[in-house]
Amino acid sequence: MNHAKTIYSTNNTAKKCKTTTTVLQAGRVLQLDAKAKRSGRTAKGQTKVPSTYNATDAFLKTKFYTRLQDPTAVAGYKQDLLARDYFESLAVISEKFGITPKNVNAIPYPYNISASLADVKKQLIKCTNDWREVRLILEKGSIYFAKEEIYDTGMTLYYVPIIPLYTILYRKDTEKSALLLLSVYAYLYQILKIPYYREEGCYLNYSYDMLEEWAESEDEDYRDKETCRELEDAKEIGDFMKEMICSADHLKSFGRRVRSFKPRSPFDHSCLILAKRFYEIYRKYRKSRIDRNFLPLRYREQREQEERAITLDDYVSFCANIKGNLFDTLCETVNSDLQEYGEIDEPVRFVKYNREDIDDGNFDFENAVFGRIDDLIRLWQEF
Repeated sequence: MNHAKTIYSTNNTAKKCKTTTTVLQAGRVLQLDAKAKRSGRTAKGQTKVPSTYNATDAFLKTKFYTRLQDPTAVAGYKQDLLARDYFESLAVISEKFGITPKNVNAIPYPYNISASLADVKKQLIKCTNDWREVRLILEKGSIYFAKEEIYDTGMTLYYVPIIPLYTILYRKDTEKSALLLLSVYAYLYQILKIPYYREEGCYLNYSYDMLEEWAESEDEDYRDKETCRELEDAKEIGDFMKEMICSADHLKSFGRRVRSFKPRSPFDHSCLILAKRFYEIYRKYRKSRIDRNFLPLRYREQREQEERAITLDDYVSFCANIKGNLFDTLCETVNSDLQEYGEIDEPVRFVKYNREDIDDGNFDFENAVFGRIDDLIRLWQEF
């Protein structure tokens, strides 16, 4: 169960998969015929619904085409090796899906690959519902077909609150727990690179600014004084705590604090369990950012309309608090904004097709990180 807030979307989202074993990291995902357009931006809600893609949109195309949009797409790659790799990979998926490749021997390179790919697309549309997941990948001078796997983030707002940590930092009975969680927050900010709501360019920075403008535009006699106070706390405490979680000392002390911490209350015990789990992720994936497997839709999809997808910092971010009038209004505003969009950027991997059964992708990192962030939000909800 997710304890983070959900986005209630009226739009459709793409099919998601969860996977278990290691796969190749894709280098470049190529596109074929028309100019690539900015992708759609989507909303988060817990219900999974079918894709809204049109058939002509979703099959990722390569830039081998008569009207070559990007002449540098294959620059520096050996023609014979690239063509060999393409047709070898084509033979694999032809066998897998039971299609008969078009004979393009009389067509010069690279237009032979363009013609072949157009034919493959038509045949795949007819023979499999999974044709949207078939991608053509250019990686380190090699080209191959792969299956796209998308990690399902649960259509959830992963907003990590700052003010509760500030609160327990100045209580004698929770001071040591606060220092333990400061190391967790330092990891979230310094290593995972989770956006901070007081930073310019962060989606929630814009959202809080907009709420402040609304509050100040009200006649003074009708202003919600509680919301105004919360907005002021969000700024002052947010700026103060930003300096703390930026400190390298809190990250360096992570392991020592976990090993030496002695819980004295149920809350202490919960903090220790959570900190240990985050520390395990930190040790296993020492320098991995939360966006390590994000390949935005605008680089993967050719869209008919000029749209923008929901991006990572729209639904994963530090926030001021997850209780109170301000947070309730913030969630309503975010939902109202994000539900206007039809797609969402989520972690993605490309699994190379081979003659054996295709291996599943490895999303162990994402499972661990998003699961623990959800646990952290639950900790503050129950505090």
